[in-house]
Amino acid sequence: MSHSPKTIATEWLSKFTESASTGDVQSTVSAFLPHGFLRDLLIFSWNNHTLEGHEKISAYLSNSLAPAQITDVRLDEQPGLEPEFFPVTSLITGVAAAFTFESCLFHGRGYFRLCPGESPGEWKALTVFTMADGLKGHEEVGRETGIYGAHTLSWEEVNAKRRANIESDPQVIIIGAGQTGLQIAARFGQMKIPTIVVEANPRVGDNWRKRYPTLVLHTPRAHVNMLYQPFPRNWPTFTPRDKLANWLEQYAESQDIVVWNKSRILPVPRYDDKALRWDVIVDRNGTLIELHPAHIVVAAGTLGAPRTPDVDGYHEFLGEAFHASRFMGAQPFAGKRVIVVGAGNTAADICQDLSFRGAATITMVVRKSTCVVSAKVLNAMLDEAFPEGVPTEISDFKRASIPWPLVRATLIEQREERLAHDKDLHDGLRKAGLKLNEGADGSGQLILVYEKFGEYHTNQVRRGTQTLHEQYSHLLRRLRACGRCSHFCHWI
Repeated sequence: MSHSPKTIATEWLSKFTESASTGDVQSTVSAFLPHGFLRDLLIFSWNNHTLEGHEKISAYLSNSLAPAQITDVRLDEQPGLEPEFFPVTSLITGVAAAFTFESCLFHGRGYFRLCPGESPGEWKALTVFTMADGLKGHEEVGRETGIYGAHTLSWEEVNAKRRANIESDPQVIIIGAGQTGLQIAARFGQMKIPTIVVEANPRVGDNWRKRYPTLVLHTPRAHVNMLYQPFPRNWPTFTPRDKLANWLEQYAESQDIVVWNKSRILPVPRYDDKALRWDVIVDRNGTLIELHPAHIVVAAGTLGAPRTPDVDGYHEFLGEAFHASRFMGAQPFAGKRVIVVGAGNTAADICQDLSFRGAATITMVVRKSTCVVSAKVLNAMLDEAFPEGVPTEISDFKRASIPWPLVRATLIEQREERLAHDKDLHDGLRKAGLKLNEGADGSGQLILVYEKFGEYHTNQVRRGTQTLHEQYSHLLRRLRACGRCSHFCHWI
């Protein structure tokens, strides 16, 4: 190509800026391909939207573009976001670039992907992503000097006073001190928004410590770094359960987050429409404390309480039966016959542990087909999206800029390539009795993560043999009288 990606991006952004800053919807929409996408996070409405095609984009912006007051649009060339060429197809090359801007309420940022238009030298947007990056009036404060009161106050005194002020009148209460709740609290801390995190467990990180002992994160560290505080350079590629638990505890301490452990919000908080505050009672380790925050953030996790299905014969089973959330290692099951219900990540990890620790037999019982992807295939995808050496927030931003319909279409297009890579794995699983799928539309495991948070697992298991059954009610009836199986683990 005769022009650099920066030149192409700058020219397109200049025209887009002129249209957007003047509130000209028609001209703004004309900067998109006819089938282009606008993905917007809070800039043009108080919700997240993905629009495809001129008609839908125009309707969305018709009453929101001018009020947003887009100004000061600039190309963003920070490391990791420099304008670059990218392959659209084997024959078409596009240009991708980032930008920053101001709106009436937010400091914003965006990302766009351009493709050649119909006319020579013309470029149109395949995707444009806009998002709120900071709330005006609550800018992040950044690092402190560490010297307080002209070097007359100790950090212990400063921290104790800050905590007391936050605990007396928090603006926000966050329910849950997992990775999400802690990072939200860290961000609010930088924005000087007084925040308390309420956590039911005795220690930060217990939500991971209480899981099965061989648990390791299935995605590499570049995908799961924490805000402001990435893992050390020598951190393992895949983070073990206890290291993650301890890291979360250290994170809460180093980010000066106020966490109330052994605490719960009592039902039911009430909102005062006149005061614009919540009336909340917190049980803090047996002491009831009344608070009046402006906001409550629920960060209690994606999964609810353990659920054990009501299966005919379950309570008559002669062996021990329990949910996988109670599985604390396979050592007690050496020499015993065990059934594991389910074929997700937890079930697969438990089966591996049982095999390694010498269970006599292991039977995996599965209700329906499962999407299985090898760690090699999944990590190749993640390594491309979250490369080592690039800050996670940069990779997150670029990944979030891709509209979901394009993600799905790309994964469907890559289906045969994925299946070819995992052919030996899939052949072995089918031979063992496991029915496999690639999702309802062939898009594979990633879509299932976001849409169902289940019906898949990432294979990190060493080679071995285990029996699989497709249904389990008949199996229970057969086992409950003869006691052939001594233990029965559930993962639903």
